[in-house]
Parts: sequence; structure tokens; C-alpha cells
Amino acid sequence: MQSPQTRAWWKEAVVYQIYPASFKDSTGSGFGDLNGITSKLQYLRDLGVDVIWLSPIYESPMRDMGYDISDYRAIHPDMGTMADWERLVEEAHALGMKVIMDLVVNHTSDQHEWFKESKKGGYKRDWYIWQPAKEGKEPNNWGAIFGGSCWEWDEVSKGYYLHVFDVSQPDLNWENPAVREAVWDVMRFWLDKGCDGFRMDVINCVSKEPGFPDAPVTDRKEYYQYGLLHRFNGPYLSRYLKEMNEQVLKYYPDAFTVGETPGIATPEDAIALVRAGKPLQMIFHFEHMYMDIEPDKKCFFHRDWKLTDLKNILGKFMLHMQEHNGWDSLYVENHDQPRILGRWANDTTHRVEAAKMLAIFHATGRGTLFLYQGQELGLANPGHWTYDELRDLEEINFYDAEAAKRPPGADMSDVLAQIQVIGRDNARTPMRWDDSANAGFTTGTPWIKVNEDYRVWNLANELSDPKSPLAFWKELLKIRREHRGLVYGVFEMLDWENEQVYAYTRTDERGQYLVVCSFCAEETAWKCPVASGTLLLANYVVSTYEEGGITRLQAYEGRLYCRTL
Repeated sequence: MQSPQTRAWWKEAVVYQIYPASFKDSTGSGFGDLNGITSKLQYLRDLGVDVIWLSPIYESPMRDMGYDISDYRAIHPDMGTMADWERLVEEAHALGMKVIMDLVVNHTSDQHEWFKESKKGGYKRDWYIWQPAKEGKEPNNWGAIFGGSCWEWDEVSKGYYLHVFDVSQPDLNWENPAVREAVWDVMRFWLDKGCDGFRMDVINCVSKEPGFPDAPVTDRKEYYQYGLLHRFNGPYLSRYLKEMNEQVLKYYPDAFTVGETPGIATPEDAIALVRAGKPLQMIFHFEHMYMDIEPDKKCFFHRDWKLTDLKNILGKFMLHMQEHNGWDSLYVENHDQPRILGRWANDTTHRVEAAKMLAIFHATGRGTLFLYQGQELGLANPGHWTYDELRDLEEINFYDAEAAKRPPGADMSDVLAQIQVIGRDNARTPMRWDDSANAGFTTGTPWIKVNEDYRVWNLANELSDPKSPLAFWKELLKIRREHRGLVYGVFEMLDWENEQVYAYTRTDERGQYLVVCSFCAEETAWKCPVASGTLLLANYVVSTYEEGGITRLQAYEGRLYCRTL
């Protein structure tokens, strides 16, 4: 067994992401707000949450739902006031919970005063990335994440500005020291007000490839090449993050940090960013979120995947981090991903069983645990979307681009089906508190539709059901608190090549934990290569009878065992 891991509060924490617009509306506006969140803090504490992560609540035109910030020091009026934020943090702290903010500093809104000054050509011109035309066109062939070119022409100042995401989200020029100092100042502002840390949005996008070379042509049907190459993971990323640590984070030693890093594809690439918790404590890589998406295409193009794909991604990350003093984040849902049940398991015939199995799988890996709002209830994607129901910029742009390729009035049902599987709106539908109108989210008209199944799948129903996914999550988080071997224990994958069963052990000085999860929709037989021990939790009644050492697992069965060594 390896030497014990260095203990830290942020490794043991359960982090709960709140998407404020969809969590709880306290005013009847149809839009979630800070006071709505404050009203539900006791529920979160009772669940077992240690840290609340707030998606952006800043002043914003809301073209990308707050990830386009126009003032880093102001609260969006639909969300409330600064006094509301201060009360939320005070009450969360009183309950023993921390509050972290979304730090979105790769880009701003085009309505930010910094960008307005930059367009005028004054001293903030080089706070953003401007380039002249190249042979009468864009500086290169980079395609934006939300469609079209990464470059937008500004007629007034006669130049192109870079926007890796939407045209309304110009990228900041991190090569300018004044920009970095402005970011450090924003961080200090919130930390000094009582914020407990940051989730850093696309933080590996702050360094681009110098010279802005063309991207390789992987889709000959398109001029603008979609992808991350040259736009992410530039040569100065580590330097910028080390400077962030030196200038800000070392003065707030208890601050929580996690960086979102699409395109960090291997643990070898990741370890430099998180070794011994510096410059970041952990990252969100996307490899397990990419495994069912066609390479070099937008997320709406699905491909089949195998369980060994998932093992090879998560297992190798956990093993490498374990061996090199790094730490992982554990997430399967967030505001940018659909609900996991229908994606990896079953959200129809075995929904309860699958939700519980995925809970065991999710909460017992090596890393800090992140839950997304409603995940604890076993929530699923809506059954369908119409174009008029879409709210997400990425979905709308994708639909419009596909429609432009077809004759007027052409059938678009295949595009809507792709959005139903993978679109971001799936996770952004309102939290389902009860079976009253609008699922108890608002007394007004919701800004986005409520999932049709809310009268059955809601918090009130699950609170009264001891066999619900919610009750299961509460028990699982209690076990995780009482058995720290599930946090710090040595991780070892079992039966790597099995395509039905995902199994591993966590071992510390107290004993060994065995995690067994069937991702199969039918009964499957499995030979366990280690002794099991005492059953701590399962989503079925487990028979102790085994013939010839063969364990028979029912559809989407999950088990957690513990034995003394």
C-alpha cells in the first residue's frame, strides 16, 4: 500500500453546484435568485453538502447565461443585490458551509467597460486580442465554440478581435500584465468579502498559441475549423497560474480552487497544474464527457462508447494523480452537460436503480466530489425540445446553422433529437421542489420550461420515500464522511477489460473498500478477484449465496463493501 495521502479539507468536501437562474425564485419573476438559494441552505446542509458553488451571478447581458460578464463587482439585478449575496454567505457559513464563485476571466462581455475602452483604441486597446485582416479575411481559420469564426471585424477601429466562444465574449489578452493584475484584483475583492474560493471557467484558454497559426483542416466541408487546438493550452498557462498563486492565492491559504480545462487530455498534462495542490488544487478535465462525442465535432454528434473507454480515462487519471501527488475532481453532471442517467445508464425502465448505482460509482472514486443541483434526485433530461423552447446560445446557433444547410421548411427533428441527448438546456430546467405549479420553482412564468415529469420526480416526494435516490445519496454521503478510506484510500482498478462491470478498491490502514457497479441493462455474472467483506450499501437486496465464486449482478446494480485487513 502506498504512503498515506496528505489530508486537506478540500479533498474531503462535497461540493454542490447551483445554477442560480434555475434553482429557486423568491420573487415570482420566473428567474432564480440569491434569496431563493438562501431559503434552501438547510436542505443542502441536511443532504451533506460542505461547499456551494454558484454559477455566475454578476452583472451581465445574459447572452451566455452569465458567462458574459459586464461588471465583476456587481450582482445581476435579476439575482438580487450585494446585500443578498452577503446574507447568503453569512448564513451558509453559520451552517458550516463554504461558498465559492465562478471566476470567468478568459473573456468578458462586449458590454464590459474594458472592452468599450478597447474598441476606442485607447490605453486598454491591448487588454483584448486584436489582429489586422489577413488577405482581406480573418487572421486565421479558427472556428468559435458557439459557431462561425473566432474573429469579429470592428468597423470603427478597423481590426478583428478574438472570441473563442461567442461574438459577444471577446477574449482578454493575458499577455498584458495589466490584464492579469486586474484579474488578481477581482479575486481579492471577492475573497476579502467572504468568498471561499473559485471555480475557474476555461482557465486553460487564457494562453493561446503565439502567432495564431491556422488550425489543421479536419472538416473539409467547413472553412472555420472547430476545435481546441491553438486556442487552449498555450505555452504561458503554467506561468500565469503560478503568478496567480504568488500574487493572490498564497495569501488566502484556505481558498478552494478548481480549474475547468477542456483539452487537458492526459493525466501527464494535468499533473503540472495540480501537483501538491499548486497552482490549482484540482481541475475539471473533459475526457469522460468527450468519449461519446465524435472527435473534432460539436458536442451534438454522438458516437457509441464502451465501459472500457470510461475505465481507461478515469482509472488512468486517478492512478497517475495517486502516484504523482495530484488530486482529481469527481463530476458527471454540471450546467454544460446533460443529465447522466440517460447518457451512461437508463432513465426509463431502471431509473431508480441506475441513479443509485451511478451514485456509488460517482462518490467513491479518488477525488473531490461535485454534485450538480437535482442530481441527488435522479433527474433526467426532458423527453423532447421544440425550437421555441431552446434557451441555450450553443443549441440555438447549432440549430440555425444546420437549418441554413437545408431547404426552407426541411424536417429538423433529427437536430432536435441531438439536442435532447446532449444539449446544455437539459440540465438547466428548473429545480423540482414539489408537484405544485412549475415544480415549486416560481409563482411566475419560468424563464425555461419545467421538465414534464416533475409531478413524480421532485424533492417533496423523495423526502417522504426512504427508497428514493435522495435517501440513498444521504446515506452514501454519511458513509463517505465516516469512512475516510473512501477519500484517501489507495485506488486500484479491478478487471480492466470487463465491458459490463466497473469495479475497484480503495485501501487504507483501516481496511479495504470494494466498489462494484454494473453498467449492464440485464443480469450479468461477475467473478470478483478480491474478498468482498461486509456490505455497506447496495441498490438491491443482495443475496449472500454465490456459486463457484460468481457474483450475479442485476441490471445497473451497485454495491459497496468494506473489510478489515
